[in-house]
Amino acid sequence: MALPAYRHLLRSITIAFQGDTRLLTSALSTARFQFEAARSLAPSSPDAAAKVAHAEEVAETLRRNVVQGTAVDDGGKFREW
Repeated sequence: MALPAYRHLLRSITIAFQGDTRLLTSALSTARFQFEAARSLAPSSPDAAAKVAHAEEVAETLRRNVVQGTAVDDGGKFREW
């Protein structure tokens, strides 16, 4: 249950932040830290289920709502990657 959620989150992070090495590295390490912190939870506990659900929600949000771009000029216009 947690492993598929972790993999889905990592894939979503990689897609959302490709090309932005600093943010990609930070997001991947944060995800790993959060999963490592919850490693001691029993798989059947409500806390573990809540953390897995949260990871899935974050993954979906990254896939659907985050767009990376680069500044085209000083006028505030951006180009999608």
